[in-house]
Amino acid sequence: MVIKFSTAVALSCPACGCLEKEEVNIFELPLGELKQLKCSCGADKASLLRKENSYIEIYYFCLNCNQAHKMVISPEKFWHSQNLNPLPCKEEGLNPGFFGPPEKVTKEIRKEKEELNLMAEELGFDDFKNPEIMLQALDVIDDLALKGSISCECGSADINIELFTDRIQLICNNCSTHLNISASDNYDLEKLRHLNSIELHDVQGEANNSLDPWINL
Repeated sequence: MVIKFSTAVALSCPACGCLEKEEVNIFELPLGELKQLKCSCGADKASLLRKENSYIEIYYFCLNCNQAHKMVISPEKFWHSQNLNPLPCKEEGLNPGFFGPPEKVTKEIRKEKEELNLMAEELGFDDFKNPEIMLQALDVIDDLALKGSISCECGSADINIELFTDRIQLICNNCSTHLNISASDNYDLEKLRHLNSIELHDVQGEANNSLDPWINL
């Protein structure tokens, strides 16, 4: 009987948001030595450490809360699990990643990308400069809105959004103050992910809102 000591780890990059997998085998994880997992964009995503009891410590950077998390996993679960196992964010209740059999990790990544593409098509995102970035940016803004972290300096939290090809415009329903948020590349998305709150400020001399339909947050 052949026993395989290998697994695959998939994590959404805290810098660019890209979900990629990396396969790891026991020979790449000597006792007491850190193994770094990096995104194709160059950002650090996680580090793995095999302890003397063979338990695996994984430290991973979470794009949901902008913090690092630690998880200790038994060797049986890490190397031999037949199921996908989440790498959770306890702060937000979301899963920035998962690990498990390489073929199942690949299948799950493909499934998530297909769902993302389908959602973009349904929302008519083909007209945007970067549909995937726009969709992820809207997801971040939606999370902030659900936390009550978007408001206007006039005191109102009744905020709508208007979509343009390369940006999102937040608009106060009370005083019409608006704020443009760029959403065309990974740099824009990274800046947005690091915001804990958004407040609209009135700036004199800016153009009026367009007549495109508003989408309620």
